[in-house]
Amino acid sequence: MYKRVVATVAVALFSLLALVAGIVTDLHDRTFPQAIEAQSRLGLGFGDSQLTDREAFLKLAQWGAEGELGLVKIAPDLTGDSDERVFVALDDRELPSTFGWFSGNGVGSVVSDKRLANSSPDGSYLVTGDNSRLPDLERRLRDAGVQVTRTDASVTDSLRFAMGEGGFRAAVLAVLALIAALSLFWLSMKARSRALRVLGGSPTLRIQAQDLGGFAGVLIFSAAVVCLSAAAYVARFHGLAYVRPFAEVLVILHLGVIASSLLAALAMSALAWPSATVLATRQPAVSTLRSAAIVVQVLTFLLLVAAAGPTWSAHQSSSATAAEMAQWKRLADQVAIQFGMSDQEMSGIESQIGNLVDDAESAGVLAYSYTFTKEQWGGDLGGYSGVSFVNQRWLDLLTGDAFRDALKPVPYERVQGMLAREFGETLTLLSRDSISHEQIFAELDYREPIDGFQLPIAEGGGGNLQFLDDVLVAVVPSLHTMINDRNLTSMISTRNVLFTNVSATQTLLERHGLGTDTLLDRGFRGELNVVYVAEEGILRAQFLAYVVWLMTLSLVALIVAFAVAAAISAVISSLVHAKRDFPLRLTGHSWALILQGRVARQLLVGAGLVAVVVLFQSRDEIGAVLAVALFGVLVVPLSHLFAAHWSFASVSKRRV
Repeated sequence: MYKRVVATVAVALFSLLALVAGIVTDLHDRTFPQAIEAQSRLGLGFGDSQLTDREAFLKLAQWGAEGELGLVKIAPDLTGDSDERVFVALDDRELPSTFGWFSGNGVGSVVSDKRLANSSPDGSYLVTGDNSRLPDLERRLRDAGVQVTRTDASVTDSLRFAMGEGGFRAAVLAVLALIAALSLFWLSMKARSRALRVLGGSPTLRIQAQDLGGFAGVLIFSAAVVCLSAAAYVARFHGLAYVRPFAEVLVILHLGVIASSLLAALAMSALAWPSATVLATRQPAVSTLRSAAIVVQVLTFLLLVAAAGPTWSAHQSSSATAAEMAQWKRLADQVAIQFGMSDQEMSGIESQIGNLVDDAESAGVLAYSYTFTKEQWGGDLGGYSGVSFVNQRWLDLLTGDAFRDALKPVPYERVQGMLAREFGETLTLLSRDSISHEQIFAELDYREPIDGFQLPIAEGGGGNLQFLDDVLVAVVPSLHTMINDRNLTSMISTRNVLFTNVSATQTLLERHGLGTDTLLDRGFRGELNVVYVAEEGILRAQFLAYVVWLMTLSLVALIVAFAVAAAISAVISSLVHAKRDFPLRLTGHSWALILQGRVARQLLVGAGLVAVVVLFQSRDEIGAVLAVALFGVLVVPLSHLFAAHWSFASVSKRRV
């Protein structure tokens, strides 16, 4: 019977590892799409090269075609509501126009290089052809001043990368904890026969080999059942191409867990070897496992309470990531002007940039957000975590009708001193026509988010979105009126100034003499490019969903592991104390009175562990830790109560 219990629980545990293997396979497929035979991935940065964006794409297409590399650039799909990506082919290599993913969600699309007309060459590229000549491309790119990072397709690397994320490690730790509890259960069931074999003079090595061999056999059988079933499922519903990477990951995980469980069982078996004293005094054979049971119970409870806070934070983070994704999608048709020219050439177009900003503001197509965060600025922001200078267009884009009343006014008198102290000199340097900062600050409209609302703002100097609920928002009536042309040019280059629609922005550039052909006629070697701003943000925000899901499953596994460990520890304790508990119960003592000592000791130890864990948790995570601790408070006395009932019944029927 106990073999069936172990096999059933082991199948459930190995099935959890099959989910982990499926996620790793999906991550591997998302990194190296199997349907287009991606062999390698290149991360390219052209910031230090002398190539313009147009020249960069031409060189990549030329060099990739010469090496038959089949280069494709990864870019987000900005045309729909999905979070999918598109793969832009840089040469004429034959690739499917659409393909599926391992996960079965969404469809990948291969599009022509026209998609890159308004994209930066920086980013990730896949090699879908023969990568034997890839080193030649790397050499050429580095000679041109391009930063190159190469990653070859490897399932083990994908597994190693996944294990670097807390959610994946938590899943494996949860399985190991439950396997340790299962090992303890196996040894407790074998305790009586082990004691008899010791008494009969069987060699220690033979007893160990028999017990651990039986345990290993059950685990290997369960793992084989899960592997074959999962591989058949993958082949049927995902395709034969995914069976090999999936099976490779799953076998690695299974072997690691089985080896760890056998080591744990061997250690517990060696430490809990039946002694002559135990046998001579007719103590229950299982009593030798008492120390091991306590250790396993303490460790699983410690893992449980330690995992509760991060799991809760991961859920909170996933909500923030989903919100960030939604906000980036709202910016799908927003573009930035990217400068591919020298500082001297930028100085020569400052006045035209100023006129372009004035024109865009008048047309209502310019959005602006530049935020000084407390960490970045380092000053005293009067209790705010940041001060964000925005225009109304930014608020309209990122809040919309649903949150039109999500910002409440802030009296200027309340923030006047802080603004003058922290930003007065800076604004004086940035201002147009030597306008005093007092005059500028007085003309701004100040607001702050209402309770529970996080406003999306753009970090100064980079344009990355942050969601802040304690930010001071300074609404600028006119960016052109407030900031001089030189600093407007600098701000536009940081992607803190956005324009609506590619074609409309190209028209603005042409109208103000900033088009590529016009600049070439004037002798400029560089150019201005219109690029989507949401590409990197969308790609960056697509990763955490699996991590949160795994951490939740891991927490469930740890809960089960702790319940099993607590139950086994309670059973061992009830057997050890059976000579005391049985007569006390016969004389009418209540179970609460009989068990209060051992329950109180465990609860005190648990309270101490919770106190230690709480010291290392953030304030937001303490509630989750206490909720899990409450579960422990319920499980421990219930385990002892059921174990005492079972022991009493067993003694009454002379089974113990």
